[in-house]
Amino acid sequence: MENDNIYNLIFNPSIDLRSPTEYNKGTIPNSVNIPILDDDEYREVGTIYKTNGKVDAINLGKKIVSGEKKRSRIALWTEYIQNNHNCFVFCHKGGLRSKIAYNWITKSSVDVKRLEDGYKSYRKMILSLHDKIENYKGRWIILGGFTGSGKTRILNDFKESINLESIANHRGSAFGKIEKQQPSQANFESLITEKYLKKKNSNIILLEDESKLIGKTKLPGKWYDKMQMSELILLDCNLEIRSKNIYDEYVKFSSNTKIDVMELWSYYLAALKKIRKRLGDDHYKNIKNILNNAFKNSDEGLHLKWIKILLEKYYDRMYGYKLKLRNKHVIFKGNEMDCRNFITNIIVDNQ
Repeated sequence: MENDNIYNLIFNPSIDLRSPTEYNKGTIPNSVNIPILDDDEYREVGTIYKTNGKVDAINLGKKIVSGEKKRSRIALWTEYIQNNHNCFVFCHKGGLRSKIAYNWITKSSVDVKRLEDGYKSYRKMILSLHDKIENYKGRWIILGGFTGSGKTRILNDFKESINLESIANHRGSAFGKIEKQQPSQANFESLITEKYLKKKNSNIILLEDESKLIGKTKLPGKWYDKMQMSELILLDCNLEIRSKNIYDEYVKFSSNTKIDVMELWSYYLAALKKIRKRLGDDHYKNIKNILNNAFKNSDEGLHLKWIKILLEKYYDRMYGYKLKLRNKHVIFKGNEMDCRNFITNIIVDNQ
């Protein structure tokens, strides 16, 4: 499977033969993990490789995966391959694991491809793609606006958009943790690439204004730089509406999920503490006091109060400074309806 481009690797089905731990650290999108060695087996073979060398490691691996265990794993691979056209198999560097599995599968008269240089070669392609701004095609338009404006709600209605926060499983702010675990950095980069390549023939790509870091995940390569030099639409929304939007999403809605209210309360206190220095001690203590009373009494009014102060004294100041640096990129400013209409007109004009 030589000279396959990144598009084919991402959008064709594949079997990741590596151990579950390796798979969870990073894999190719649309792959399924059917390992030749599970975690314990992989560690055992790895120990022998370090102490006794390659030959003894291979012999031990073949001894571990033999008999019924070998037949079972071959059956799982072949069943998946037969049900998924154009499937390929891979390991880390295209070495022993994929070679052995490939030989076992093809001896069963099942046709399959093998990624010659493994996951490592795929990662090089990902890093190379994001290494230069020139590699990003199409016209990028960024929807900005102060925290709580409802930017995500607008972009989700356009098929030209890429929801970075959804990919990152994080809302982007210090308070933005959601129920789902964030992907590893490698998987985050792969998922962004997958979404981007799906739109590679689009004239327009819509994105929400984000920081370089979304939770613990970082935008790949030059992606953030491309966003900073792209056209900017500003969604105008008053503080009262923004505070209510934040309350509904971060407090009211979150309380209706599997997240326990006490857990949510504790998390917000920890998030508040992280920004204490930038917020200032007096504002920190005031917000903390109101937040505690709001959770203790399940008081919507108090929740709106601490959220409003946090927006005014922290988020609005930070974003306001950021906007001053990008003022020349602003092409439109308006309310939700106006922004929707403006985006729709841009898309129509560029078709």
